[in-house]
Amino acid sequence: MGPKKKGKGKGSSETTKTIQQPKPSENNPNIPGCIRSMSPSSVAITIHAKPGSKLASITDISDEAVGVQIDAPARDGEANSALLDFFCSVIGVKKRQVSIGSGSKSRDKVVIVEEVTVQSVYDALNKAMKS
Repeated sequence: MGPKKKGKGKGSSETTKTIQQPKPSENNPNIPGCIRSMSPSSVAITIHAKPGSKLASITDISDEAVGVQIDAPARDGEANSALLDFFCSVIGVKKRQVSIGSGSKSRDKVVIVEEVTVQSVYDALNKAMKS
């Protein structure tokens, strides 16, 4: 007997992935709402990406989102890949620790960074914005 066929039927027994709701950073009131703690060691960052720039940089940090200019065009996932590479270098983590949680086809995205604290992410983004 062969393996079961995967389909979109109603009786599918596939498990659905549950996304945890981010908690606002209640520890430090100086940290904007766009940088939130997901679990003890994961941080969610709301991003407003601006692809097609000449230079990758952080333009602003507000309660709504972190403005990021990306030096790649918005086609075939090039800007998403460049965004993740940029965040790895700014925050100082490995590429496997950074992923796009939602918004892969939108300018408004949520980037998940694992094994970091909210404070360290905020400090790294703030330092990159000022330089």
